[in-house]
Amino acid sequence: MSVLPNKIFYGWWVLLGLFLSYGASNGILINTLPLLYPDLIQEFGWNEKEVTRPAAVFFVVSGFAVLLVGFLSDRFSPVRLLLVGLISLVICLAAYAAITSYWQMMTVYVAFAIALALGGVLPSMVILTRWFQGNRGLAVGLFLMSSSLGGAVLPLVIRATLVEDGWREVLILLAIIGFVFMVLPIIALVKDHPRDKGTSQDGGQFEGDDDTVQTQGHGSVDVLSIHDAVRMPIFYLVALATGAMWFCIVGVVTHQSIYLAQDLGMDTSNLAFVFSAFFFAAFIGKVLFGWLSDYFDKIKIMLIATINLGVGLVILRGVDSGALWTVYAYALIYGIGFSGTYTTIQLVIAELFGGPAYGRILGMFSLIDTLCGATGIEVLGAIRVARGSYLPAIDLMIVLIVIAAIGVATISWLRRPV
Repeated sequence: MSVLPNKIFYGWWVLLGLFLSYGASNGILINTLPLLYPDLIQEFGWNEKEVTRPAAVFFVVSGFAVLLVGFLSDRFSPVRLLLVGLISLVICLAAYAAITSYWQMMTVYVAFAIALALGGVLPSMVILTRWFQGNRGLAVGLFLMSSSLGGAVLPLVIRATLVEDGWREVLILLAIIGFVFMVLPIIALVKDHPRDKGTSQDGGQFEGDDDTVQTQGHGSVDVLSIHDAVRMPIFYLVALATGAMWFCIVGVVTHQSIYLAQDLGMDTSNLAFVFSAFFFAAFIGKVLFGWLSDYFDKIKIMLIATINLGVGLVILRGVDSGALWTVYAYALIYGIGFSGTYTTIQLVIAELFGGPAYGRILGMFSLIDTLCGATGIEVLGAIRVARGSYLPAIDLMIVLIVIAAIGVATISWLRRPV
């Protein structure tokens, strides 16, 4: 007999398990591990480019790994894929604590990339898409919000250990936290499919196999294969729009601290508050745009988020560290836009390309977007070195966001009901 109240749709417990797991995995790998770079530089004598190069390799490898995971998610249990990936992450964190050379660090980051692809967003999105239809936007927004929460909390959790004991002890602590918050919630709460609990999407009565996710492309209900998807102009428009967004999202998140501190001369104390405001805005944006997507056309909400992102870039270009309100205006508006586009990208892909091949199609888009994000990191850095300023890079990103907005508007027009 279930100990959970009968009136609570079990999908919300699935969401809780995925929320805890995703918040811990991304909070550790993306937002917390960079705090160890100064200690690594001091101990091993690596320069800034060397110590961050494994992270760049991480993004490239994870992009290709996610493509494979997309195929696996359509053929095997997503829950089992999650467990393999998350247990591997815990092992990699413990191994990271024992490195003594550069090639060992590079190897650990390659393993991180593969493990996070298996234990990250793609299998989780496949599971959420099976459990939620009517409340999918809210569920996805809450799920993606967890990474911002993890990024805000975990650096504070490990701060004392890092100062008093060192970076190796921090990694052991993170491995323990990872096992508790990444692995155990998946084992205890997450199920592959509503039928595993005798229910259906959104808690309806189970009436057979309902793996297929209905889509509304071109105003009708279609079940798409990969062959069908890649023959649709919408596929390439989505790839163009989301790739441009990811170029700007990852590029800005990676370089904003350098721009604000070195180009604008902002002191460290104020920079910390700006980052806090940025991730707080991202926290709000994921829920807001996910919720709006449940009540309004998802592609139109994606267009609003894209415009929001562009406005944030325009403000970033004109910020003045002497007028702090302009910096905070950028942090709040771009933070909401960055999280809104990230959330609606997931929802629109599920809306347009759901079905038996959804995992593989999502994997293809994840590969494209991840490579575009990695390209953004490299291009912004190259422009800064060559021109001595980030302003030409910001101008480039504004142009890309305009292109993305035109692409999203075209997608909305192409899929209008016949």
